Amino acid sequence: MAETPFRPLNVIAGADPATPVTSVKFDPHHELVWAANENGYISSYYGAGLQRYSSFKAHKGPVRQMMVLDRGIVSIGKDSIHLSNRRGLASWNLMQDLHSMALMGNAEIVVAGQQDKILSINMIRGIVTKKVETDSEIVVMKKSRLLVCGSTRGDLILHDPRSMAVEHRIQAHTGTISDLDVSGNLIVTCGFSERQGTLIIDPLVKVYDMRTMRSLAPIPFPNGPSFLKMHPKLSTTVCIASQTGQFQMCDVGNLTSGIQFYQINTSSYVNCFDISYSGEMVALGDATNVVHMWGDKQEPQMNHFSNPIDAPTMPVPPTVTVGDNDPLSSIGMPYYTEQLLSAWPAKTIFPVGRKPQPIPSAILDNMKMIDFVGYAPNPGLRLRNQAPSLPKVNLRDTPKFRSEQQKELYFGKRKGSMAVAQDQDDTDVDLATGIVPKYYKRVEIKYSKFGVEDFDFGFYNKTQFGGLETHIANSYCNALLQVLFFTPLLRTLAKAHIGQACPRENCLTCELGFLFRMLEDANGQNCQARNFLRAFSTIPQASALGLFEPDEPDSKTMYSSLIQNFNRFVLEQLHQECSLDRASAAAGLNPPSGLATSPIQRVFGMKTASTNICGHCGLEEERITYPFVLDLMWPKPPAPANAHQSSKNHHHHKAKEQQHPMSFGDVLKASIWRESHNRVWCTQCQQYQPTTSRKTLQDLPLVLSINTAINSKEQPTVSSGMFLDDHGKGADWLPLRFSLGVDNKNVQVFESGAPEAGGFSLNAEYELTAVVSQVQTVGDVAHLVSHIKVISDNDSEVSEQSPWYIFNDFLVKNVQEGEISQFPNSWKIPSILYYTKINNGPPPMIAETPEGPDTSILHMDLSISKYRDPNYIFYQRLRPEEIIPDEKMLIAIDTEFVALSREETEIRSDGTKSLLRPPRMSLARVSVLRGDEGPLEYVPFIDDYIATSEPVVDYLTEYSGIQPGDLDPGLSKHTLVPLKVAYKRLRVLVDMGCIFVGHGLRQDFRIINILVPPEQVKDTVDIFHIKNRQRKISLRFLVWYLLHQDIQSETHNSIEDARTALALYKKYLELKENGLFQEVLEDIYNEGRKNNWKPIPGQFPPPWPRTSTPVVANNGLGSGAAFQTLSRPTTPATPGTPSVGSSVPVALGPSSAGGIVGMGTNATGGISMTTPISLQSPLGMSVHQQQMQQQQMHHHQQQQIFMQQQQQQQQWSQQQQQQQQGYAYHMGGQLPQQQPPPHMYQQQRPFPPS
Repeated sequence: MAETPFRPLNVIAGADPATPVTSVKFDPHHELVWAANENGYISSYYGAGLQRYSSFKAHKGPVRQMMVLDRGIVSIGKDSIHLSNRRGLASWNLMQDLHSMALMGNAEIVVAGQQDKILSINMIRGIVTKKVETDSEIVVMKKSRLLVCGSTRGDLILHDPRSMAVEHRIQAHTGTISDLDVSGNLIVTCGFSERQGTLIIDPLVKVYDMRTMRSLAPIPFPNGPSFLKMHPKLSTTVCIASQTGQFQMCDVGNLTSGIQFYQINTSSYVNCFDISYSGEMVALGDATNVVHMWGDKQEPQMNHFSNPIDAPTMPVPPTVTVGDNDPLSSIGMPYYTEQLLSAWPAKTIFPVGRKPQPIPSAILDNMKMIDFVGYAPNPGLRLRNQAPSLPKVNLRDTPKFRSEQQKELYFGKRKGSMAVAQDQDDTDVDLATGIVPKYYKRVEIKYSKFGVEDFDFGFYNKTQFGGLETHIANSYCNALLQVLFFTPLLRTLAKAHIGQACPRENCLTCELGFLFRMLEDANGQNCQARNFLRAFSTIPQASALGLFEPDEPDSKTMYSSLIQNFNRFVLEQLHQECSLDRASAAAGLNPPSGLATSPIQRVFGMKTASTNICGHCGLEEERITYPFVLDLMWPKPPAPANAHQSSKNHHHHKAKEQQHPMSFGDVLKASIWRESHNRVWCTQCQQYQPTTSRKTLQDLPLVLSINTAINSKEQPTVSSGMFLDDHGKGADWLPLRFSLGVDNKNVQVFESGAPEAGGFSLNAEYELTAVVSQVQTVGDVAHLVSHIKVISDNDSEVSEQSPWYIFNDFLVKNVQEGEISQFPNSWKIPSILYYTKINNGPPPMIAETPEGPDTSILHMDLSISKYRDPNYIFYQRLRPEEIIPDEKMLIAIDTEFVALSREETEIRSDGTKSLLRPPRMSLARVSVLRGDEGPLEYVPFIDDYIATSEPVVDYLTEYSGIQPGDLDPGLSKHTLVPLKVAYKRLRVLVDMGCIFVGHGLRQDFRIINILVPPEQVKDTVDIFHIKNRQRKISLRFLVWYLLHQDIQSETHNSIEDARTALALYKKYLELKENGLFQEVLEDIYNEGRKNNWKPIPGQFPPPWPRTSTPVVANNGLGSGAAFQTLSRPTTPATPGTPSVGSSVPVALGPSSAGGIVGMGTNATGGISMTTPISLQSPLGMSVHQQQMQQQQMHHHQQQQIFMQQQQQQQQWSQQQQQQQQGYAYHMGGQLPQQQPPPHMYQQQRPFPPS
């Protein structure tokens, strides 16, 4: 027994007291103790100080047992067994229903649990190698000469470790066994006994001799033994512990010796117990997430000879590089005691003369030399002793900002060669020279103080096709998205999909359709795939496959591998979203039985038969699959047996490869028909058998998508020079067209110029239509470009230039056909190839595109807010009769945004501030108003708040009016919809040809990520702007000057901003019709400079036209129109609502009776419309008198109508409150709720006659 008593040493307290410790184990090789809890986390602690060493999650539920080995930590949970190293890296994980385990050898463990099998697991391979039937549920297991198992029925079952046969069975307890341990020939057990139908803890520890299979004298333990551990140094000593925290050391052979009990300080019960391999320490884990450490020495050790642990890798400090534009303050400088060299006196600074102009060659040809001096006749083309200034030529790879270009034009400077650098690459380029053309290099967006709108994207794109911007997470997908857009069958499918009711919030097919519509309307403008990439980043499978771009990519980032995995993933995802049983059937796609189940499968699916033939019994199993991507199988490089043979055969293999390079057809053939030999589980033999696996192509796709399986230039495929000719230059290795014939395992590929593949069961001719390549120069980060063959409908345009274009993010350029198939010097390697089947007949019908936009979503009142308040509904949905075919509606729009990230800036050494990355904004609210004349003019029909799942760093409440909680479905009282719903509504309005009126719409449309044709945009920022002036006038100043209103004094409101923008546009039409617009615009600029572009509250300039006729204030909303402020009745204050009794601006417009109709916000949150009121007319009082007479005639009738409408409105509000829980988000249909009465938005507010 231990010579000295045990005493407490230390405790390990977990962070969460409510998480019990379920297992504790000492490490036999290192000074570590391991503790596992109920949540599946395993942690290790080092030394006597118990410093935390590692922690990781191994299981979803509680860890039932741990076993610490040399190779790592094996742990079992309820349904899994896990092996990881001591740093937490998982080696393998198996899913079983397990409870206990034991080590059988160096590389094998047996596990069992509440099931009828004992499993043998190979720890090296991480697989189950043997299963043994058992008739008992095993809860504890230990290994000695025999494998001892304890069951839930109280039996001790002894197995032969080699054959796993049952040798002996002993009934130790009448209830379940709680713990057992073995030492030599001794077996000690503790468990439960059944008394009167209930289980109680047996107060005796049973002892058995394995040699005679007889019981020895039991060990009494009155507190109830629950845990047993044999002493690692004393073979007959056992340590017994109870759940109440008591433990003792006892000698099995001498029970009369002095026994000392120990009690730990715990407020709960003990769950686990272990003793160190030195015998000097014990650990007990309780239910309050505390591990109690006890020892019998002053400085105990866990092991007598422990190995050192692996120290964590310390990060290497980055290399400090200093450039011309790096501030000196960013580099730490040592203290100095002497004057620095840079502290030059002013007298030592002198100006440097201008660089002389190169002497023309005509003068140099006539020059004569005397010694070292040359002289030539003066041609008389310049003044004496004067050197002309050199013209400024922009030879940079990036253009000047738009503001700089406009400034140069305004000051009359020459419009230098702004595109000289770009035009230098317009000539034919020979890639074989090894010089990377500029249009292949990575392009970056530069930001000025005016943001991204100041960047000249047109410098990089002079074509009619739209490029895709960078500086968006996962924008490496741009290259493949362009390829998918120029695949006509897929483009048709995506456009048809967005015309249907899709219930998914993050549907890639919908986002792809929206992106394709933008690219169709681009006409050379830059576009963004922001919404598609946002939806892509929310898919868990994409994260699990490692498809997300690293935050800070470096030169080792393999974008070729990323884009190939993304190609496979996106086609599979589109296939799942477009299956026939959901959306494709609505698109008119009804293929015959036996065909593919989705349009994606019909376009990209390669029907493949996978056959496995057992080499022992001959069982043949076949499975049909439809892979969408074909991975090329490259030949393995020769591997000599030894170094001498390698040196001897090196030149032989190299010469052989140069004489017979593997063509594209050979690689494609080896990739289509494949045969391999592996050990596979045979269902008939019930074991692993040598199996022959074959893959045979049974149908050819319409579009053949190929992953080249080339990830870097260091691969043998690239480094062996397969893409080079005999002179080391780029060879045309990639065929532009080939014929493919397949007949079972007979596969033939006929490249360009060869006869067609006739006489085969499957034959087709394919044409290269797209190539995605990785471009990487030495030391730079790699990026992706795509070459796409664009087939234009205009044959004359095709004949003038090559049909091939390079898409390098937002750089788009026409290139020659010879560049496509050349991959020289490994700076350009192919990643993805798209071959399209040449079909002489009409193109196959994949999906039917709707003839016109589906406007049903404009009529639906959708909301995902759980607590939407009817008092916050300020709109009336568009009715079907308001939409007139072939008539362009006039609408006003305004949006509000929130910031998802802050801007990144840099302060340079000269004190200037440079914008590195603007803040990332997200749409938070969009409001759309009716603009055509009528009874609902200025009335909103869209006022949606946009839900966001991303964290918001700044709500910008001062500028947006958005409060925290407004975008949360569980808190918002507004009409809250997903981004996809709001975007689809705007997309429908664009497709309807609506005319959008607003202020600063370019920025709004950019953040919304929608492209509106310029002819459909009426932006008051551009209307009220003089082209040769840099100042853009704010909406607040324009409204103050023209409409005599002071808006945005406290916060912004999108409905108010849209309404005032519409009023400004109509004021512009009025001034233009009267021929006063230019004069008014000049006066606006003069007034703005005078007042520093700030409105003066309460003081307004004289209205136009400026005559001596008295004019009522607030005039300016159309012909005789005005704004009138109505006082809202006092109502109980609600968080987020306008202030009680506050004044609400009401927009007034012309009425049918010649007066003015006012529109505003009533007390219940609806839109109210007033009766016609009169404004002073320049023609006299006759019009005013007529209007007053009309008001007197209808006054009494309007009062009665008003009272009836108030009663109906109160009834409707009560019904809405009762149906508050019925609001839900339905994409496919209208909400089952009652619409407000129409008069709620059109009610007439009677005015007393004057």
